[in-house]
Amino acid sequence: MHSHDPKSRGRRQFLQAGGAGLALTLAGCATTPTGPKARVAVVGGGFGGATAAKYVRMLDPAIEVTMIEPNSEFISCPLSNLVIGGFATMPVITMKYEGMVQRHGVKWVRDSATAIDMEKKEVRLSKGGSVAFDRVIVSPGVDFMWEALPGMGTVDAQNYILHAWKAGAQTLGLRRQLEKLEKP
Repeated sequence: MHSHDPKSRGRRQFLQAGGAGLALTLAGCATTPTGPKARVAVVGGGFGGATAAKYVRMLDPAIEVTMIEPNSEFISCPLSNLVIGGFATMPVITMKYEGMVQRHGVKWVRDSATAIDMEKKEVRLSKGGSVAFDRVIVSPGVDFMWEALPGMGTVDAQNYILHAWKAGAQTLGLRRQLEKLEKP
């Protein structure tokens, strides 16, 4: 796209206005003389949560951003098709959360959220404790409800029928199945 394209300019202006609006909203959070400008808790480290955590910090480094995510790395599910097809490897589609911590100053709590208390302004964690916030972003991702699928309630059944809707071990399993197919 050419930089003078009206659609491109419109998207840029929209994104800039949205970023400015988010920064103004967060700037209104409570401040203390020695504390952060605002505290933002982000539940989930997938596409939505990790992107939100990164860009809130980039908009204003004085905002303390804490991402709550139990996994040590993010594996791109859409890009896992490249691994299944043999065009990429798992490391190519994997991002360690430590990189975002180091490059962008996002705090990372390796745990799962169990509840969000809006009155106390805290996210309660499965291992105990909580994360305080002025604003919260909720992007926990999706998961299967195995018990709702007949015959899929056991781990053996779940490992037998590969789906790779969540990238990782199932992605590699499907790749191995394709490699075993007879070539014409």
